[in-house]
Amino acid sequence: MDRTPLILEDVDLSTWSNFNLDEDQATSALAQNAPLSRCWRRIRDLGLDPEGERPESHLIRGRALTHRQDTLADLWTMSARVINEAARAFSERHYITLLTDRDGVVVHALGGGEFSDVARRALLIEGASWAEGHRGTNAIGTAIAEGRPVAVHGRAHYERPNHSLACYASPIRNPQGEIIAVLDATSFSAAADPFVQHAVDTAARAMEELLRLKTYAGVGPGLLRTLSATLSRIQDPAFLVEHPGVIRQANVQALQRYPVFAGRTMLSELMALGWQDLLSELSRPTEGGLHVVDAGGETLRVRAEPIFNDRDQIISALVMLAPPQRNRLGLKRPEPKVDPFEPIFSADAQVSLAIDTARRVAPSNLPVMLLAESGTGKELFAQAIHKASRRANGPFIALNCGALSPQLLESELFGYGPGAFTGADRRGRDGQLQAADGGTLFLDEVAEMPQTMQAMLLRVLETGRFHRVGETQEQQVDVRLICATCAELPEMVADRRFRSDLYYRLKGITLSLPTLRARQDVVPLAQHLLVIICRQEGIEDIPTLSPAFQRWLTQFDWPGNVRELRTTLHCALIMSAGARILDMHHLPPGMEINPPALTHVSPLPALIPPSASGNNLQQVEGDAVRAALMSAEGNVSRAARHLGVARSTLYRMMKRHGLS
Repeated sequence: MDRTPLILEDVDLSTWSNFNLDEDQATSALAQNAPLSRCWRRIRDLGLDPEGERPESHLIRGRALTHRQDTLADLWTMSARVINEAARAFSERHYITLLTDRDGVVVHALGGGEFSDVARRALLIEGASWAEGHRGTNAIGTAIAEGRPVAVHGRAHYERPNHSLACYASPIRNPQGEIIAVLDATSFSAAADPFVQHAVDTAARAMEELLRLKTYAGVGPGLLRTLSATLSRIQDPAFLVEHPGVIRQANVQALQRYPVFAGRTMLSELMALGWQDLLSELSRPTEGGLHVVDAGGETLRVRAEPIFNDRDQIISALVMLAPPQRNRLGLKRPEPKVDPFEPIFSADAQVSLAIDTARRVAPSNLPVMLLAESGTGKELFAQAIHKASRRANGPFIALNCGALSPQLLESELFGYGPGAFTGADRRGRDGQLQAADGGTLFLDEVAEMPQTMQAMLLRVLETGRFHRVGETQEQQVDVRLICATCAELPEMVADRRFRSDLYYRLKGITLSLPTLRARQDVVPLAQHLLVIICRQEGIEDIPTLSPAFQRWLTQFDWPGNVRELRTTLHCALIMSAGARILDMHHLPPGMEINPPALTHVSPLPALIPPSASGNNLQQVEGDAVRAALMSAEGNVSRAARHLGVARSTLYRMMKRHGLS
């Protein structure tokens, strides 16, 4: 299954015209463009008119369209959040978002911005067929024909009426590897943007992940958790492998032996064993298992157990490797590659989407903004991006802007000259900015930075220059900036509490990390953390979690997010005194239920209706602050987390409403 995008770039009108004149002209016109030539020849063999036919003849309406929409109803329902968020982002760039069925018929169309009217005229609407046999070379139809993501720019479209379009599409496959839908974004050819191509493919992969999780859930509740627990207990290297041979999970022994990147590494990359070989073994088991040779030249004995869905189709296989025979070739095993993102566990679609985006962005110098609550793993993401970048050998420096007073923050970030203030080092001192030279600077709670410093930081981003406190001599640095906040920066920009020019400079790529209470993988994450904690404590027998404990994990509010979950598991493990199963009575006192003090209060923006204004707005804000403080029993830090704002912001809100 090829995920490499096929990019068909715009060509001269003469190239398009010459291709359609005669065979000799066609050969010379695309001599240097084999992919486009292959696609156009396929369309010409279908007998399509390059001037375009009447697309209305392939328009589906009424019950026929409703039937096609019904076939994708499950995908549409479970992926609504992914599709709507993508559509909003694309619409801002004047792209229409389309979801088609496996035949290329549009079943849903969203957004479009200024492109909406053109989209309707081009029949980029529900019920229109964009199969290659009806509309020639285009992103949707060609993605189905090629079985991979496709971008088609301008005159790379086969039909003349589509020459003004830029289209990006990615096929969506079910867990058996069959294309069931296509996600597409289309706009003016002048709006062609590689970001849209990446975003379409990322959203399509997120939708595939949701389908995968639903398939496992349909087999039986907790199947993935059971498989994860089984993997952890197998003493030899073992994998969970899915179509078309991709490794989804691996136990500790397998990770130590092979460079496995979950969801990206194919089994065939590690050993001479493909998905079809595996299916053959599952249908006709060989006595003693298969014997294969791995990438290091060692002969292995492989056993596999199939996992079936509710229609008796094989959706995955548990692959176990017996101890290898002696390496007769004497080849040295290659050093396993370390994936910087491997420490970030995810069986959640939103987290996986953030990881995939971060992985793609990491090699660039683009600033990254992380939007997340405290304890969700912001610094872990920042470190992974740094380690996956070209600056990996440089320093990684983290600084929390909300933990220091404005004066101390300025000297800590920029450094200071000799005698800059009372108590200063007489030799002066370099700041964290200088310490990060050649590497990455991670600024947490960046919304808490005073405006005077915001101007200084903007200059650093634009020129790389700054001066230490109390000095006029300029310093020069080369740093990549990653920042994080839980505050609503757009609102702060609107209120002029945060510089708009700095905000747009910082938000190069924005990653939203979900709270633990919003994640769909709380139990698998807890099991993963338990393995790590046991390893650190030197505990060999990793306990399992009782059904009651698992239910509690999904119902608890987790105001401290992953950080709190890990601490809770560590406490429960110690309290269990070696028990094989962690149960409710092993929890720290007071955590057996979800105390009222930990009940989540929605972030402030969600509490204020769009029509609120004037005194009504003030009243809503005051009520929200009082509710958060009461819920947190007066703990300001906890109340700030509940509201999704920084502590300093909450203090200002309290002052406005006369609260203490």
